[in-house]
Amino acid sequence: MFVGHLGVGLALRRVDEEVSLGVLFAAVLLLDFLLGLFVWAGLEQVIVPADYARLHYLRFRFPYSHGLLASLVWSALAFVVASAWLRGRPRRGVAAAVVAAAVFSHFVCDVIEHPPQLPLAGPGSVMLGLGLWNHLAAALGLELALVAIGLALYLGAAPHVARFKRSTLVAVMAALSILAVAGQAGSPTPPGTASNVVAWLTLPVVLGGFGFWIDRPVTAGRLG
Repeated sequence: MFVGHLGVGLALRRVDEEVSLGVLFAAVLLLDFLLGLFVWAGLEQVIVPADYARLHYLRFRFPYSHGLLASLVWSALAFVVASAWLRGRPRRGVAAAVVAAAVFSHFVCDVIEHPPQLPLAGPGSVMLGLGLWNHLAAALGLELALVAIGLALYLGAAPHVARFKRSTLVAVMAALSILAVAGQAGSPTPPGTASNVVAWLTLPVVLGGFGFWIDRPVTAGRLG
């Protein structure tokens, strides 16, 4: 899942205006950023199944970035960092909880789509995953639905955002959705591991910056 995570970030922006869309975009992609770091460091692995042309998804060994216990730890750290950043401001606990929820939402979305490969704790522990990717049309449909719902919730709660930025946000999300669907469903070969690592490391930064730009008028001086 990729664009579906961004859809969740858009939806969570409605919960508390103290948190910038840029922070939320970066938060929902944090576990993938960590995956990129850990794959680069040799701590986690990407596995291309022999029947990828039929499955259209990769397999992973990623207990430190995507395991349930690890996801809870990263979410808790995000809460602590956000709470410290907002020290002295009203409702900082709510805002920090929104950031933590954004981080943990990545695990929830992935456990729905991945086959059983997300560890409960560490290497060798019980693997979690409902395997919606085995029904690719439904999995991609879920991602597109999350994007549509997230956009509707965000735009409905952000009348202050200028028309140009609203149109740009919709266009970018539509383009990313098309690329995500075409990339997973339309290609019989996966991208190389190096390409994936670059994407995992750069997209949270690029899309986080994009979210800051979209949300800037209301979030100056706040978290983002």
